[in-house]
Amino acid sequence: MPTTDYTLEWLLPYVRKGMRGTINFEYRIYTDAVLRAMHAAGVPGIVKNDHFHASTGNAFDERQIPDQLKQLIAEAHFHPFRHGYIAPAAADNYNNHPTWLKFNVTRSGREYFNDSEPIPEHARSYLEFLRQLVPKLDSVIDQYITEALKAFEREANFAAAVMVGAASEKAVYLLAASLLNALKPSRRRTALETALSKRQLFALLDCVRKTIEDLSSGSPAPIPYSASEGVSAHLASLFEAIRTQRNDAVHPMYATVSASSVRLLLHSFPYALSTTEKLRAWFDANPGSL
Repeated sequence: MPTTDYTLEWLLPYVRKGMRGTINFEYRIYTDAVLRAMHAAGVPGIVKNDHFHASTGNAFDERQIPDQLKQLIAEAHFHPFRHGYIAPAAADNYNNHPTWLKFNVTRSGREYFNDSEPIPEHARSYLEFLRQLVPKLDSVIDQYITEALKAFEREANFAAAVMVGAASEKAVYLLAASLLNALKPSRRRTALETALSKRQLFALLDCVRKTIEDLSSGSPAPIPYSASEGVSAHLASLFEAIRTQRNDAVHPMYATVSASSVRLLLHSFPYALSTTEKLRAWFDANPGSL
């Protein structure tokens, strides 16, 4: 049997896929669902029980499931509990403790299990997705996001927010430099040069946003729609990440960063970066054209 590196990160995508659309996280239902997902993927050791009957036994041959994998499946059952994606089912009498034999999927859990895109909780697949979406990923951005994912997994939300904000800031500086290269001598170019040289971030953000919006309007627009499609919304996402880093995460008067806000920032980052990188590529290919 081929050797498999059984880790929680390796198993969680099968948990997520197996429990998609399910609201009952009772352990028997959970294990069957996870094993079905692994069986469909051809994971070694997951073999159907030929003589299975729902009332008399297990759907999969337990003797062939590696012991290490059995233990990992048990461990993975409590991973979504720790993140608030499942919760013990309420007792019939509200005065009684919730039952610890049955778990239901929470509202945030439904989003977690039903979303098919790579998510921050799965750092390896998230990074693979980001690097595939942005093949020429800047090495500094890559490092910031890697650190953000590590911090997020350890529930260090302030640290994760700072790292996402720093990655977003680097992305905006790269975009501004490429935009500057695409501008002809003009008041626009002078304003952008000034904002870049002074390193006044929010002035730079406003200058980049306004310049791109102005050059993306009209018919025909100086920046073609194929290059600027969706850029306003994704720039807003990057700017929000920077705002969170600059204010909420590091300012002692705010200090309101939550796991859900960091998760949203991380979730949107690959798409925002991909959109701005597409625009950067157009700027770089058309120097002095705007």
